[in-house]
Amino acid sequence: MCKKIVVIILSTILGIVVLAGLGVLIWWLVAGRYSNEVETIILERDGFGNTTYTAAFTRFSGLGEIFWWFFPSSSGTNKPIILFLGGVTGLPHTFLLNFGNIGPLDFNLNEREDSLVTSYNLLFVDGIFGTGFSKSEKSLPIPVNLDDLVKNLVQTLEAFYNNNEEYRNAPLFIYEQGDGAHLAISLAIRLAEDDEFSSQFKGIFLGNPVIAPGLALTKLGFYLEELAMIDGTGRAAVEDFSASVNTLLSEDKLEEAFDKFITLGDFVNDQAGAFAANIGRIVEKLTPESERDYFGQSLYYERVVPANITMKSFMEGVIAPALGISRNVNYDNDRNATVRAFRPIYMTSIADKVETILNSTNVTVTIFNGNLDAVSNTPGQLEWVDNLNWPGKANFTGSFRQTLIINNLIEGYFRETSQLNFYWINVAGQSTLLDNPIATKKMLERITRERN
Repeated sequence: MCKKIVVIILSTILGIVVLAGLGVLIWWLVAGRYSNEVETIILERDGFGNTTYTAAFTRFSGLGEIFWWFFPSSSGTNKPIILFLGGVTGLPHTFLLNFGNIGPLDFNLNEREDSLVTSYNLLFVDGIFGTGFSKSEKSLPIPVNLDDLVKNLVQTLEAFYNNNEEYRNAPLFIYEQGDGAHLAISLAIRLAEDDEFSSQFKGIFLGNPVIAPGLALTKLGFYLEELAMIDGTGRAAVEDFSASVNTLLSEDKLEEAFDKFITLGDFVNDQAGAFAANIGRIVEKLTPESERDYFGQSLYYERVVPANITMKSFMEGVIAPALGISRNVNYDNDRNATVRAFRPIYMTSIADKVETILNSTNVTVTIFNGNLDAVSNTPGQLEWVDNLNWPGKANFTGSFRQTLIINNLIEGYFRETSQLNFYWINVAGQSTLLDNPIATKKMLERITRERN
């Protein structure tokens, strides 16, 4: 009997130990899987003199790291936050827009007197793994599922606010240009639906956006002929090119459509008779030897960046050490892989997502277009804008187009309503902040003031 009792006691103790061990194992697995899934690493180093900033990596276990860089406004925490994300084919905003025009420092690391930071809090995010300082795990391909990318960006924003609590009530706006519109619009929808962000998220700015590239392409022949860049024969050739791209889109051959679309600059110059046109900024003259890349990005680089600076040496050799980035520094190294990864979705029209924002949220959508960008040409942009279906459409299309006059000069035109705005920006190509900062900054001022 005694022996039986001892056995029962030992069995009970063993059972408790096993259950406790199982509990610890489960806790360990869960903790290992989730608690360390997202980690924020604040970068702390000597920095840049008196320039105030927060820079960090938000690390996603098994995926990679997203870099973000925040410059608080000198005018206080209640000023709007403008979030710059970066796109697929362009140069990172953490480099070109930041140091080239709007950040607190120029390429010589001198303070910029006309920086946007005097009026706004600036948050630069290398929003896609493999671009800028952001990087994916080496063994993994660049992820292109927009839902997953948006989830990572939301978690990055949470990390930003967790480290900058005093800015939680500041109005938040997204600013993006070109093909960055895909990610920006998807993020806008998510933020507008999220209780944690919906109250402070006010609007999205989309400059020369790639929204419906096939539709915009149908107006390119007309646009170029009216500018006398091509003749009637060239227009017919461009319209044939457009038709072939749109045929591929109708057949759901998205990657083939993209491969053809990115040859547009060579086609316009070599087969339509323009010969020396930068289709990203049509007024800029080319030589026969000019380098042609994704729609003229290299020419922006040559015009904005000092001749003695190269992007990689500047960001890796100067900026990274000052921020405290000391390991595996390879700035924007996977850009080509990112372009290849986005081939299946680049050409997809996302006009319906703009409709979702207009129909289901209170977020303000501002489209602005440089009149010298042939790729996202203004007539082509207005094609999809005018076809949007939303309750305020009649009010928008019927509203009077006003003239944007600054210092007695006509810098563009605009049409504004309570939720949708369209700005025509004069003497500007695909990057209006670089080409016509006066007009672009005035647009930002008008819209953010009304939504503040």
